[in-house]
Amino acid sequence: MFLKNKKGFTPLEVKRKTFKKGHSPKLLTGFTLIELLVVIAIISTLASVVLLTSQRGMGRSRDARRIQELYQLAQSLQLYLADHNEFPAVSDLNDPNCILHNTVWDAGNVALGVSDTFVQPVFDANFMGNIQTKEWTTLTDAWGNSCIYRYAKVEDPCDGQCEGIYAILYATCEEDGCPSNERPACCDDSSWLEGTSEVDDHDITIFLKQN
Repeated sequence: MFLKNKKGFTPLEVKRKTFKKGHSPKLLTGFTLIELLVVIAIISTLASVVLLTSQRGMGRSRDARRIQELYQLAQSLQLYLADHNEFPAVSDLNDPNCILHNTVWDAGNVALGVSDTFVQPVFDANFMGNIQTKEWTTLTDAWGNSCIYRYAKVEDPCDGQCEGIYAILYATCEEDGCPSNERPACCDDSSWLEGTSEVDDHDITIFLKQN
């Protein structure tokens, strides 16, 4: 086919595209229902893996904060000991389900009550600084209690195997990355399970000896 020639222009030939007999233009085909379901399943699996990894990462981050706060609190207790020649007694005896090993523990968890106190004598002596050893969480310890942070002043702990007076700090971890074998050797083979067996890497316990 030729375009009409206008004065001063060269005729332009336009060729039509033809197809050989038995051939037709290729058409785009869509996904089948099965293929779409497979793709959706793969995406869902990947999303679940990413979400689980993210949650574990956030849990480990919170655990790292708890461990750091517990060590800071241990330093505050040492300052209190140096100033008062003894560790403080447990000041909050009303925390529910926080009696373990025949010992009443002072627990820190906002879930126990917004006004719940924790190692109040150390706080009142201005040794706590900005340590925030309380949080709102449904996390429970190895015994199913909401005592996320615990403190007790105990004489001859670990079934009497550790002689002397100790300030004992405890914190629960969400993941399995907490310090292991952190208790004194005198606690070995006692009924005090913090730091041993299957709960070893899900908690941290600090023993501070007074004398």
